[in-house]
Amino acid sequence: MSSTRNYPAVREWLRDPRNRSFWNEDLVTVKRSELGGLGVYARRDIELDPDDNESGLLLRIDKEAILSGPNSFISNLLYDSHVDGILALVLALLYEKGQGKKSPWFEYIDSFDFHDLKSHKLIVPPALWSDENRMLLEGTDAELMGVIDPEDIQSDYTVCLQFAEDNASIVEPPFELSPNTKDPEEENDRKFQLFAAACFAVTSRSFIIDNYQQLALVPAADLFNHDAYGQEDVHFVAIGRVCPFCGKCDDCGHDEYGPPDSEAEEYEMGDVESVGEDDGEDNKETNNEEEDTTPLSMSLIAELDRELDEKKKQEELERAEEESIDGDSEFDASELQLDPDQCCDIVVQKKVRKGQELMNTYGDLSNALLLSKYGFTVKHNPNDVTCLGRQIIAYRDSEGKKADERLQWWSSIGFSALEKYKNEIEEEEGSENAEDENPDNEDVEMNDEDDEDDEDDTSCGDDSDSVDDSWLLAASIDFCGDASLDAICVCNLLVMPEKGFSDLKGADNIEALIKAKMDKKARKLLAELCGDRLACLSGLKSRTFQKYSKGKLNSQREEAICTLLEGERDILEKCITKLG
Repeated sequence: MSSTRNYPAVREWLRDPRNRSFWNEDLVTVKRSELGGLGVYARRDIELDPDDNESGLLLRIDKEAILSGPNSFISNLLYDSHVDGILALVLALLYEKGQGKKSPWFEYIDSFDFHDLKSHKLIVPPALWSDENRMLLEGTDAELMGVIDPEDIQSDYTVCLQFAEDNASIVEPPFELSPNTKDPEEENDRKFQLFAAACFAVTSRSFIIDNYQQLALVPAADLFNHDAYGQEDVHFVAIGRVCPFCGKCDDCGHDEYGPPDSEAEEYEMGDVESVGEDDGEDNKETNNEEEDTTPLSMSLIAELDRELDEKKKQEELERAEEESIDGDSEFDASELQLDPDQCCDIVVQKKVRKGQELMNTYGDLSNALLLSKYGFTVKHNPNDVTCLGRQIIAYRDSEGKKADERLQWWSSIGFSALEKYKNEIEEEEGSENAEDENPDNEDVEMNDEDDEDDEDDTSCGDDSDSVDDSWLLAASIDFCGDASLDAICVCNLLVMPEKGFSDLKGADNIEALIKAKMDKKARKLLAELCGDRLACLSGLKSRTFQKYSKGKLNSQREEAICTLLEGERDILEKCITKLG
């Protein structure tokens, strides 16, 4: 659901042989989607040929042609500044964008629509939405995860401003990273907003590539919309385990000799040692010294000549390829001689009918995460969960020492024991599937820089409580209204008799607690926690939600917020109903 305003320009970029890309226009076309923005549709029925591994290939792009930190013209500056991950990609985008037509990705970057088509406002992260919109999210998992807290984006801006300042003598900072104290405050705020819009574009478009490229923007791959229901048609595929120093997946020598810097240091140390030896042996004749070094020098020269010849042959081959391919004519991946192991692919996973929109999956993401990363939500999202962490903290505070002691034990001992138990079960159930997986090929989903562990430290009713502990996030209710095993264990723990808790503390394991069913007291407590959680959703009482319920909302942003609110309400009500 990325905002793309000029697909024809992207298509021409993909057709250009210099960009080493293959876009299967025989199978797909791009047009307006019912989900919003553009979508990719099947031109005809697509059936996979079991004898042809590439019968479902829709997109293939050489990894050297994707927009990433290592591929950008500021790659050395990023390396020297120790900037990687999503900030490296944000900086790469901003600096390449600032290059205009000089950038090899100009047509692709120029297709980004940083403004909403209807409101013409900048598309920025939820943390920078209006106070009215952010207030609607109070009490939701989105607030708990820090989605509406602007602190992170402000911190990222500070880091990027410092990068621009440190390297200003080498390359001119892009407009977004050039605030001026002499400029009006509104102008500097506009630059910050434009930076935030670029960050959100990266968050919503980027893919995890491998351990060298890390995150990258992949032309055309971001045109496929998200399916949240396990019915996706395509997957993004790239070999993830490559050399972290050069990105190659074959024998590059770095495994044996170490990274390039280490190689240089070794040679430098070798030179220093030779100099020391020469200085200490004044009685040696010059002819002898030359005889000692000549075999090494000749070997190096021969190796360099061989590498130079290979490089020239490769360049001649690439030039011949470009000259032989008419940029306006159709061509395929074989004509470009793209090495699949060094490429990113979009491939069809199943039979597709003509006219059907081809859907990708961005991962098993809840609406809170979808809103955070992509700015949209989906109705009846099966990946939705509702956390009860804040309500457990409130219960502890109201009950005092008894509850506090038990939750202290749970956070320090019980939770880790439960995690170990769950991991063992998952390993047993997934062992057969794991054997069939290829460890080198990963179906890569859209980026995951944000964690569900990144939560806000405010709580409904008491701003002093912190829910930083992951065990609080794990106590939740799923889409079907069923409590997680963590939530069940916590409720059983809080209502059990004192002797039961004493026995539990002295036991070798907590299997008795894990396998215990909820009694009447535990069910009542869980229902109360759900009721308290439901009461925190103040947005349900807003006029905006009333309009949403009547189908009278015109704002896509408010529609996304209300869909999230509705989903959390339904989950909690389902659980309360099941508990009787």
